[in-house]
Amino acid sequence: MKNLQDPASQQPLPPAYVVLQHHPADQGGESGELFDWQLIGSYAGFVLHSIRRHKLLFLSIWVGIVAFSLALMWAMPKTYQVKTTLQAQRNQIMPALSNPTRAIPMDADTPTRQAAETVQRYDNLVALIEQTELIKNWRLHRAPLLRVKDAIWPVLFKPPKPEEQIEDFVYYLRNRLWVMTGEGTVTIGIEFPDPQQAYRLVNTAVENFLEARHAAEVSTISEAITILEARADQAHQALAASLRQLEVAREERAARLGKRVRTRSVGETRAPAEPDQETSRLLLSVQSKRRAIADLEEFRRRRVTELQTKLQEQRAVYAANHPAILDTEQSLDAVRQESPQVAVLKREVASLEADLRKRGVADQSEREVGRPTAVVIQAEHLGALDPREDEDPQIGYLREQVNFALTKYNSFLDRIEGARLELDSARAAFKYRYTVLVPVQQPRGPIKPKPKLVLGASVIAGLALALLSAAFVDLRSRRLIESWQVERALKVPLLVEICEAGSVDLSGS
Repeated sequence: MKNLQDPASQQPLPPAYVVLQHHPADQGGESGELFDWQLIGSYAGFVLHSIRRHKLLFLSIWVGIVAFSLALMWAMPKTYQVKTTLQAQRNQIMPALSNPTRAIPMDADTPTRQAAETVQRYDNLVALIEQTELIKNWRLHRAPLLRVKDAIWPVLFKPPKPEEQIEDFVYYLRNRLWVMTGEGTVTIGIEFPDPQQAYRLVNTAVENFLEARHAAEVSTISEAITILEARADQAHQALAASLRQLEVAREERAARLGKRVRTRSVGETRAPAEPDQETSRLLLSVQSKRRAIADLEEFRRRRVTELQTKLQEQRAVYAANHPAILDTEQSLDAVRQESPQVAVLKREVASLEADLRKRGVADQSEREVGRPTAVVIQAEHLGALDPREDEDPQIGYLREQVNFALTKYNSFLDRIEGARLELDSARAAFKYRYTVLVPVQQPRGPIKPKPKLVLGASVIAGLALALLSAAFVDLRSRRLIESWQVERALKVPLLVEICEAGSVDLSGS
């Protein structure tokens, strides 16, 4: 009280701003520390204390962010990944045993060659859509948010035509379905919003890939055999014509000399009427495609038998609802469906048979074309009938033509026999060419979004946003709430802090 009564006798104290003026940081000088840790700690305490001041706001924002994230994760589409890995290896033993002179470049026999192109080919994708009924089942397991979009979309835009739908789904599958080739492995996978449909797509894609490989490796040899048999048929007809010309020349020579020629039959088994060139081409195409269809259907029957045997073995070990049994049953259903390769070949055969019917040779489309038969020629047909026959140059020339035609025909027979051995070995070796390393399995959970990651991120983000919101409310009120704010704003030390209960807190003298 004496200080208040006699201010002149009191020694004046330096104001707080004078002390602050001597601080190096306030004078623009360099402080001893890079950061003002005391100020940072004050702000951190202010943010934490704002939780106590706004508990309801803090909890509402935090719980709201977490709940919104979980609801959004439920409503948004999920992405499931399904994949399988095949081991693709060369098998040179059987072809080498069947055809030791076989000389094929190594690149041509690479089992992983053009695997991605085979799976993602346009007609294969269209067949995949039809086999799995993708368009029909597309809306069955859509996410809630996408169902709302599907309900609004037809109102705003014109519905696409069926052809446009197929084009859209082909484009969608080409981006979702992927193929990776490694050192002797082929991995086929898909990232899809429906786990059941993803499993069916990958399973069917694998079966179509194996059938396409079978058609490329086995059916190609069958078509080559058909072509060789057609060429052998032409060589047989040329040989028969050369023999007839030789017989006619000998009869003419004997008539000039007044001799009688002994008639000797040539061991021909057939002399069919030769069709025109276009009809022969159509008949050849029909036969080659029928052989390809037979090979593919035989391959499918073998696959069905293998899966049925596997299913019986699994049923003896596992329960009826075991995932392994369910996977095998779905694989069996996929194999039993008609492959796209067979469907395409049947359409082509129907078109070729229609062309043959227009030419009036529909009855010949069912017969085997170009089947080679052995020609038995006695030795005297190629030798002279009398010692002076060699003096006739025409007969000598015709005998050379017969020898040439016979050599050519026998060459075709040898090539056909080698091709048949190659076909048998290719059929036997194909089941060892591709082995399933990682089978197709039902996905256990989505790869996007990951529930644990979303929940953790929403908790952290909600906590941060709730803290900032509570602190923002205090800052926006423009009130001095904590003591350090008063000291910083007024630049004077705080002597007394009066609490809400009326108590006095002495912070200094």
